[in-house]
Amino acid sequence: MKTTLDSSLAGPGNRSWPLLRTASGIAAVAALCIGAAPLLGVVSPPVPAAYPSWPVLLLLGLLPPALSAFFLGANRPAAARAVLLAAGALAPSALLDDAQLLVDPGVVTDPALFLRESLRPLAPSSGAWLLSAGHVMLGGAGVLAWTARSAPAGTGERSPVGRRQGLLAGVLCTAVLGAIGALLARFVSTDPFVLTGGGPDASVPVFAGDLLLAITVPLVAGVAVSSVDADTARGGLLGLAAALAGTTVPALGAVLFHAELSIGWGTILELVAVSGFAVLALPAGRVVDSAPASAEIELPGHDRLSAAAGILAMLGGALAVVAALSPQLRTADGEVGLAEYANLRQLLVAGCVFALLGAALLFRRGRAARPALAVAWVIVVLAGAASLDIVLHVARATGAELLGFGTWLTVAAILLSGAAACCAGLAGGAERDEVDLSETTADRSLIVPTVLLGLLTVAAFTLPVLTAPDYVPLGILTEFGIASWGLLCAVLAVPAALVLVPLARGERAAGLLAGCALVLSMRALQAPLTASGVPDSAPGAGLWCALAGAVLAVGTAIPAARSRS
Repeated sequence: MKTTLDSSLAGPGNRSWPLLRTASGIAAVAALCIGAAPLLGVVSPPVPAAYPSWPVLLLLGLLPPALSAFFLGANRPAAARAVLLAAGALAPSALLDDAQLLVDPGVVTDPALFLRESLRPLAPSSGAWLLSAGHVMLGGAGVLAWTARSAPAGTGERSPVGRRQGLLAGVLCTAVLGAIGALLARFVSTDPFVLTGGGPDASVPVFAGDLLLAITVPLVAGVAVSSVDADTARGGLLGLAAALAGTTVPALGAVLFHAELSIGWGTILELVAVSGFAVLALPAGRVVDSAPASAEIELPGHDRLSAAAGILAMLGGALAVVAALSPQLRTADGEVGLAEYANLRQLLVAGCVFALLGAALLFRRGRAARPALAVAWVIVVLAGAASLDIVLHVARATGAELLGFGTWLTVAAILLSGAAACCAGLAGGAERDEVDLSETTADRSLIVPTVLLGLLTVAAFTLPVLTAPDYVPLGILTEFGIASWGLLCAVLAVPAALVLVPLARGERAAGLLAGCALVLSMRALQAPLTASGVPDSAPGAGLWCALAGAVLAVGTAIPAARSRS
């Protein structure tokens, strides 16, 4: 149905239109600043980019304001607002990269801005400041769009076809790929002057920006797809796709134009995410006039989701066991295994425990283990990351050949464990929808032990479980490596679960605490399982904190299970 701008402005939400127009204009000016940055040069003395990137940066920067203007012209201000909100949400992560460019451009690795050709010192120039100003204005456009909360009547009553759990699952899986891609290197360099600079090997501001991007992408995607308004769902996903393309496509152009650069997994996964968001925006924006007036996304029954979580957990655990038993290294003389160097017993233990948890969910009496599984998936990540670190370290130290079969099995086990946790979490949400929680209040008796358990958890995963002379273990705060990612997952997942414990019903609270106990027990087991590779080792403070936390979790779970039904 054709509508006119005058008629829409006559509604109660007419103040949103000038705000959205202004926000779109600011985003367009931001795109001009970002596109002009390479032309002016971002470093001094001037260093050219890997290719003429300013048209690419300009066109990508203009995508969000162009989409917003298109939706405004189509009398869909909710979609226009969602586009600008999504694009603005990704601006802070870009500003962290800009901070490194302004402080020390010599360690920045962005071939779309400049491609270093020597070791001479570099200083930021006017283009760097213009680039930062563009990202500030883009974030400002998002803030201004946020203030335009009122929309013309009739735009917020549509409900997305995305009620089907397939759309929700597709968006969340796509968001996970985008988040993983944000943490991986976007290109690989064989040029000695151009560092790959991905992940924790990057400088602190750049790594913080990548981490913030990995958090923001799933958050924005989840908020968009769960919106009751179809225009908001479509606009949010399209805006996210456009903004994410702005961080990915320029690096792809550098790979295509420069012979010593090759594409990295970060670019591949982010391109998949960009395509996925753009495709999923189409069904997210369709409307069903006859749909019931509910603002919630319908999920399959929690029994089916629990069964799916159990199957995925069994598969992930089984792959972890096979990976632990498979030879992963081979020397030049043909010897395989190198068990005296690459001890993967912790992955074997984690795989067995997680597979048993998954098997329990296949039986009705074992469904109480679902909250535990939603937390205990971290043990596979913890053990898998540590095992990958051991194997890669031994390969570098001994010159042994890396056998890809076991390595990829470990990665697959980690991914399946995460998928099982997602299904377990969705099952919990579906179960809560079927239970009257209107009179449920927080159990104050559980607040003090959960806070203490949270402190012990942080200490257990930030302090070493083993100490030895001249031994510096990998950790979160020092010597960040592959194993540190497992520690980081644990120190985030366990406190997040503990927040829910006082609010959960008895058996569910006990299940969450049991999962926390399993994670802390796995941390404690890392000491005896790896002590043989550390001469003159002694127990560290992290071991005692992990043991104390596991005992406290079990001790709190018992009365929690009896406290209320």
